[in-house]
Formats: sequence, structure tokens, C-alpha cells
Amino acid sequence: MRVGRTRRRCRGRTARRSVPGRSTGHARAGEPRPRAGPRPASPLSQPWPWPAAVASLVQGQLRHSRAKNLGIARAGRSGGVRVRGVKPTDEALAERRARVAKRWELTDEVVVLRAGEPSGWSGTDQHFAFLPHPDVAYLAAVGSPGTTLAYDAAAGEWELFGPRFTPERLVWEQPPTPVGRPLDELEEWLAQRSDRTLIELGAGAMMPDVLPAPAETNDESGSDGTAAEAGELAPGAAALRLSAAVALERMTKDEAELDDIRRAATASTAGFEWVYANAAPGMTERDIQVGMEAQFYAAGAPRVAYDSIVASGSHGAYLHYVYAGDDPLRPATRTIEAGDLLLIDAGAQFGGYASDVTRTMVVGADPTDEQQFLWDLVLSAQQQTIDMCRPGAVWKEVHLAAARILGAGLIEMGLLRGDPTELVTEGAVALFFPHGLGHLLGLSVHDITSVPYSREPSDDPVLAKLGPNRVLERGMVTTVEPGIYFIDALLGDPARREKFAESVVWERADELRGFGGIRIEDDVLVTDGDPEVLTAAIAKPLRIG
Repeated sequence: MRVGRTRRRCRGRTARRSVPGRSTGHARAGEPRPRAGPRPASPLSQPWPWPAAVASLVQGQLRHSRAKNLGIARAGRSGGVRVRGVKPTDEALAERRARVAKRWELTDEVVVLRAGEPSGWSGTDQHFAFLPHPDVAYLAAVGSPGTTLAYDAAAGEWELFGPRFTPERLVWEQPPTPVGRPLDELEEWLAQRSDRTLIELGAGAMMPDVLPAPAETNDESGSDGTAAEAGELAPGAAALRLSAAVALERMTKDEAELDDIRRAATASTAGFEWVYANAAPGMTERDIQVGMEAQFYAAGAPRVAYDSIVASGSHGAYLHYVYAGDDPLRPATRTIEAGDLLLIDAGAQFGGYASDVTRTMVVGADPTDEQQFLWDLVLSAQQQTIDMCRPGAVWKEVHLAAARILGAGLIEMGLLRGDPTELVTEGAVALFFPHGLGHLLGLSVHDITSVPYSREPSDDPVLAKLGPNRVLERGMVTTVEPGIYFIDALLGDPARREKFAESVVWERADELRGFGGIRIEDDVLVTDGDPEVLTAAIAKPLRIG
């Protein structure tokens, strides 16, 4: 289905917008680009500076990260870029398990973590591609279906059990790599410990939605709500506590994990470089997705980290626009027209670890004033908040800083009126930036967000989609992905139009419905020094084709 496109220019603007120290993006990558004249006074000047104030620092970080990651890419070359990984050593896995066991503080319990089994397609004998439960992948670095890791707290010992195939099954399937003891021996191992408390984790474990609050008075019994009592009153509470402890260890990455994330980023680089070299008007979104993902695989990635988002024109306003989301049997795909925005949110996976990258480009034409201004604005918010990703930073504050920068830019563009901080607080900015600034990255693309304790629920329009509100620590990997969108479901909602009648210039906003969206995303490692952008080798062109 072809979706029309409207090209409008900013009212009262005759010159392209330019960020000091950056090219305007009107020429093809690598060619000289003209600069616009001086920028007029802007609400962005104080206290949220335009990128010139941090350009030297941020660009230095990007150059350092780019050089480091290109070195990894070259080290993995075999003809073209092809990444190869090394499984964590037994010593590294033993250290992970020891840290987890220390957090658990168990005495004589028995813990079983199951990798899980393949999920079947509805009504057929086919199965989806299998991935093990991430806690098993973290603690065992293996993950064939059925693989189980067991822990005897009394002995302080771990046992790994892996599947073995019968001769009949080997007629149809190749055998899994043998690991540990045969899975058939697990039942006997558990029977020998049948007098002890068994806690099931991983795939299929039953858990409550929240951890029980300890040390609270029970109004009915008058007793203190100890952890033991809470565990009895809330089935699965012990499992949730132990699972949360594993998640706390998974939050910070060791060198083996970072090695896999870097290799995933290198494979992603190959895919995005193909897009920059080949995307052109007349191609469909599906054409680009297939070509890009082929390069992920050619570079050594065994799979994509998540369903790729390749959204052109107005489709970019859907935050998770994916192929076949409309109709799995007869999916539509849009043909890209000259001047369309093309938003691609995609990443390769390696060793179970994800990369997650978003770039937004104008295809086959110079950007309009609106496209240029909003792209510069989003990049500014990203650069400044990447620099905030340091140990001790509170993620909520990093998110709010991005929202204020975006809000100030929307004021300058004539879409909002008022004070940026107040517009963020009341939720007006969230009409155009309706998601969190980022999320932790690891064995899941949205890492550990399934753990309920990661943040308190919020009715605040700004914080409801924030994601885990953590204090950043050395070794965490987070995405930083600000964006601006013109979403019909929000902009056309009568209740919102009434609520924000004084804050939003609705006539101006309505002119940009159909614009789509702009998002720029990178994967950032928190270090003791400057943040390291793991995906810095992936260029950020404004125009391609």
C-alpha cells in the first residue's frame, strides 16, 4: 500500500538549519556540504545547550569508540566482515555462578533453572526458532532445549544437565552439542534431595507480579511479615527473589559479554552500510529489510536480535512498525518515494547478545527544513544524554534531560508554547516523545525488563514508559534513543487536544501529521571514564540515495 507524503517547510524559515561543528546533511556521505548562516537566539541555548557546547567531548568519544569497534571488525574479517566469538571460559562461568550464589544467600535449598522448550506454531507441528531462558544462557553459556542448570545450596555445587537424543530422533535431527550430565539423570539427582525445598527458575517458573514487602505487620495475625512468612503467603515469591538476584548480576557485563555485544554491533554495521549504499526511491521497505538482514547473516550473526523496524514516510510514527504487522498472511509493504524519511531500528544478535540501533535518513532528496531541524534536534538530545551515561547517574534524570532538550526545540519550531520544564512535567512533550530514552541491553534486547522489581508503576505521562529506573553503574550497557514523532492516535485524540489546548500549537502540529518520526539510537557502555558508544562505527547520514 502506498502512503502519500506531504513536504512542508517551516514557517518564516528560508535557510536550512545547521548545527555548529556538523555538516548540514544535504550532500551524499563523504562530499563537502554547505553551511547555513548564524543560528538566531534560541530557547535551546540555556540551560540545554545546542551540540556545539559538547561537540568536542562527544565527538572525541565517538572517534575513540569507532576506532575500537572497527578494529574488532577487521580482526574478524574473512573476505568481508565476519565475526566469530569465543565461549566464556569455565573460570568466567564459575565466577558468574559464585556471584549469583552469594546474592541468593541460601542454606540447604535446591534450585533448578530450565532453558525451556521450543514454542509451537498454533495448530501445526512446526516450532519457532529456540532461544534459551536468558538466566540459563548467562550462567551456562549453552542453551539447547531442555538444558537444565541445578544448584545444591548445602554443598555449594552446580550441575549442568543436557539433552541426549535417541537413535530414532537422530534420524530426523542433528544432535545437540553434549554438555554436562545427560538430562535423564536430573530426575534421580532431584530424588536424592527430595527432602529439601525446591525452587524452580527459568522457563516455566511461576512468579508473583511483585516481591512481598518484608518486615511489615500483618493486621490479621499481628505478626511481622518476615521473608519466610511472605514466601509461604505468596507462592513463587522465593523464585522471584532469586530471579531478581540473577538480574542484578546480568545488569553489569563482564568482558566475555561485552565481546559478544561488540561482535553483534559489528554485524549490524555491515547491514546498515548496505542500506546506505543501496537504498533508493522505488525500493520497498521489505526490499531494504531483506538486503540489510542478509548482511547481518553474512557477517556471522546467527539471527536478528528482534523484528527489524523498516518504516518509511508516515509509517515512522508507529514506534514498533514491523513487516506483516498488518496481516501475517498477505502483508503489505510501502514503496519509498524521493524525499521520504526512512527510519530503521534493527540489530544483529551474537552469542545470544543483542545490538539495537536506529538511524533515520531522507532518501533520494535534500531534507526539508522540518526534516533537517528535527533531525538536528534529536541528534543534539542524543549526544548530550550519551555524555550523561556515567556511574551514579539516575536514569530518570537522563530521560528528563532529553525530554527538556526536545521540548525546547519544539518551542523553537512553533509546535509548543511555554517553559520546557513545565511542558515536560505536564506531559505535552510526551505527545511527541512518548517512550523512554532507552533500556538496558544484553541477552534480551530489552534486558531484564521482565523482572517486576525493576521499577515502580507510574501514572505520570512522562515516566510511565521510562523503563527500569536505575542508577547507572560501570559495566551497564544501555541504549540512548531519543525521538520525535507525529502520531495520529495522539495528535487526533479529542481529550488530549482539550487538555493541551494552551501548550500545543495544534494548527502547526496538524500540518505535520503524516510526517512520520525521527529516532537515533546507539548502544552505550558505562565506564569509569567517558561513555563508550559500542555502535559508533555505524554512520549517521541524514541523506542517502
